[in-house]
Amino acid sequence: MKKIKLPKNPHRGLKIFCHKCKRDNPTCNHYDVHKYKVVVHVEGGNNKKKTKVLTAIKYEDAVNEAIEFRKELEQNNFERVSDSLKKIDYVMLGALIEYQRYLEGNYRYSHLVKKISKDYQDECLRYCKYFFDNINPHKNVKTSSITLVDQIDVARFYTWAELQYGPKTFNKCFSEIKAFFTFLIKVEKIDMENPFAVYNAKKVIKRNINTLEKDEFMKILHAVENESGFHTLKKGKGEVKNMYRPYLVDGFKLALLTGLRREEIVVLKWSDIYISVKGIMFFMVSNIKVEKAMNNVSHEKYWKYVPINQDLFGFLKDLGYEDKKATSEYILFPEREVKTLTIMNDLSKGFSHYRNKAKIKKEVSFADLRKTYLSWVNAVVHKETGILSSHSTHEVLKTFYLDPKILSTIEEAALKIQVFGT
Repeated sequence: MKKIKLPKNPHRGLKIFCHKCKRDNPTCNHYDVHKYKVVVHVEGGNNKKKTKVLTAIKYEDAVNEAIEFRKELEQNNFERVSDSLKKIDYVMLGALIEYQRYLEGNYRYSHLVKKISKDYQDECLRYCKYFFDNINPHKNVKTSSITLVDQIDVARFYTWAELQYGPKTFNKCFSEIKAFFTFLIKVEKIDMENPFAVYNAKKVIKRNINTLEKDEFMKILHAVENESGFHTLKKGKGEVKNMYRPYLVDGFKLALLTGLRREEIVVLKWSDIYISVKGIMFFMVSNIKVEKAMNNVSHEKYWKYVPINQDLFGFLKDLGYEDKKATSEYILFPEREVKTLTIMNDLSKGFSHYRNKAKIKKEVSFADLRKTYLSWVNAVVHKETGILSSHSTHEVLKTFYLDPKILSTIEEAALKIQVFGT
């Protein structure tokens, strides 16, 4: 949060207030909870004061808000309307700033704060900002009360959003803005109705879960080794790009035989292989997606377990398991001189290119290799599939020793799973 400041000769009564220290003009560095505050002395009131913590984030706006506050007091014989009604109000931009503090965990009611990822925070705020951008030509978001948002504003934004988003993103957008107003009403106790309480959500057509058959996968591998890698880009000036990479076949096989995501495959190392006391081999890797979603604030490790069945072990032997086991070398493309993100993108784009070259009409992508793997895993371990696919938070007790439930699932999967059933 940007540090707010006062000039050398500030507007009368204007101060900076720290929500954490509960002090005016503090010397602390809690800049994320500093706000402008105005103090007005009551005329003939024996040194009585009326104060208000302002919503403005710019000094000029704070001055205007302070002037309006003084006018309100003078018009009401120095009795605050908000005091008598016991309600909170914000200008629109101020309400969004308060919501941002809530999402970021810098909220004054710490017991109400939820831990959410930075990406999700940004997404929530982005939709709200789009809504305010849509309102601003009609109502100044810096000076208009948030309680003035009405159905006309929602209808105007609804029409705009229909042209911008597909059904799924449209519904997410409206859901997040509804949550913003719910926060203002339920948590901040602003006296208003939720303008997004009722709206017609878009119907989302459920996408088919595509998996590959063995012959389709083999055709794609054959295309990598035998078809042209050159592809003419649709956008631009007809640029021709070579989609071939020497690690594509190995990357596709690793994705199919492990069920890992791109970001997990490209950082997979030989040292990630463990052996249980019964001699069952498996990969134990960080669940990057879950750790990122949790913002990794607790530093707890989230593990993903990949049983090494006969098919996978045979492939690892072809890649040099006997010589490379226990080394910290990457399994895929160890001689890399490019960023991991580049390899990730090459895998996805390369798969789509060679799928077309193989004349596979089914709309499958690189991500569908994971779905194919999990469908075969589910055929073996059923309800325990989640232990292998995602979200397990169990710590390793000692090297090679795991929670018995996890270990038994890994052992069963390693002995029985066969992708494509052969």
